[in-house]
Amino acid sequence: MDDLTDRQEEVLRFVLSFRDQNGRTPSGPEIADHFGYSDPSSAYQHLRLIAKKDYLNIHQPGKRGPLRIVPTDKAETAATQEWPVFGAIPAGPVTDVPADDTVSVRSIQDLLPMIQPDDYFLTVSGDSMKEAGLEEGMTLLMRPTDDPSGDVSPGDVCAVWVDGDGGTLKRVYFENGHVRLVPENDAYDVRVEPAERVRIQGVLVAALSVIPFRNGG
Repeated sequence: MDDLTDRQEEVLRFVLSFRDQNGRTPSGPEIADHFGYSDPSSAYQHLRLIAKKDYLNIHQPGKRGPLRIVPTDKAETAATQEWPVFGAIPAGPVTDVPADDTVSVRSIQDLLPMIQPDDYFLTVSGDSMKEAGLEEGMTLLMRPTDDPSGDVSPGDVCAVWVDGDGGTLKRVYFENGHVRLVPENDAYDVRVEPAERVRIQGVLVAALSVIPFRNGG
């Protein structure tokens, strides 16, 4: 949207957001109200300037009919944030970053294609699973389960709630009416709990580690 002014970009993003939330594009008075304009003519002026730059199509049936605002493909493409992925880079000899066959990241699904609607995230606290690569501060994608005996395989890493003790992240094994909770750190002991005291809150699907090297611009 480099060819739009800051206010024109704000107006366009509002039009798209309003459309996504309400199933229709806003009217001139609704745009004016959102931006605090006392007169809708200011909103209409922005819309016409945006339309001249091919982000909107504006139709008005008759001289007094309401404006019909239709975002163009250019607007839809420009409003979709994406980040290019330029392939892999070795942490050894210097080499060129490939410029061809790149993909882009637009949403969480692009990073985690296995994600499902009911999945949720947790943050690792502590070091009891560090030998499994799950370090303090990492973000975990978890999948809830209604049937642990069917959905949890032996050795799956799970978020577990133990009555009286609280939550923990461990490898899980079901054994003869008990649940064995196995850490991945020799400093911690294996625990065996009666199955009725244990609730499986989620199964680990993926782990993400973000290490900031620079904040801001």
